[in-house]
Amino acid sequence: TSEMICSGSSTGISLTSTPAGATFAWTVVESGTSGASAGSGASISQTLTATGAAAGTATYTVTPTIGSCPGTPINIPITVNPVPVITATPTAQSFCSGGTTSIALSITPVGTPMSWTVVQSGVSGASAGSGTSIAQTLSATGASAGTATYTVTAANGTCVATPVDVAITVSPLLTVAATPTSETICSGSSTGIALTSTPAGATFAWTVVESGTSGASAGAGANINQTLSVTGLVSGTTTYTVTPAIGVCVGSPIDVVITVNPTPTVAATPTA
Repeated sequence: TSEMICSGSSTGISLTSTPAGATFAWTVVESGTSGASAGSGASISQTLTATGAAAGTATYTVTPTIGSCPGTPINIPITVNPVPVITATPTAQSFCSGGTTSIALSITPVGTPMSWTVVQSGVSGASAGSGTSIAQTLSATGASAGTATYTVTAANGTCVATPVDVAITVSPLLTVAATPTSETICSGSSTGIALTSTPAGATFAWTVVESGTSGASAGAGANINQTLSVTGLVSGTTTYTVTPAIGVCVGSPIDVVITVNPTPTVAATPTA
């Protein structure tokens, strides 16, 4: 008679004798386990734990006795398998649509196979699989962030690991719109550019290149309001390059071109 159990489980050994009526006592030798102890009774019910990454054993030697007559002892080996422990690194990731997961999976005992299922919400590209890493390219399917939740499981025989969840947040591709997309103003006037994003909620930063103008500067915010002047007698241009960002997701920049016309002056000849 023998038994195989998972670490943290209880033995379930019933003892009987022929002829009936014996009492039972046992000793025990452990190797790579803890929780066993010598005792007596008609059953052995003890919670055993594997102390290492490999299976351990607890061997009970049971002796029956009726009156002054001891019977021949028997050995009952109990194999205690460790329960696998899964580690996912990291347990959460956030990136932009089109990015790839980078989840490393490890387990004790080493070599225990791992597999995962996945639930997607507002995301495409994820799939169930197995192995020691999760590397999948995910895309947001809507205007707001979506999630993919991987659930990693493993079993060492009948010993099942506690599942580990890995949550991935995928932000949609970000675009910026300027209203108006270009503008013509008079020297000494102010720009009036409103910035919006899809999805909403981005921050905006801009750089600037001037040609024949002055007054522009790099900055950030939802509006570009700067007073520009021409530096010569002909029209000049100011080009703002605006970049949107939400969290770690940076959108494609756009250019907003401002044409600045000189203010005309009049001369009378003769003046009197």
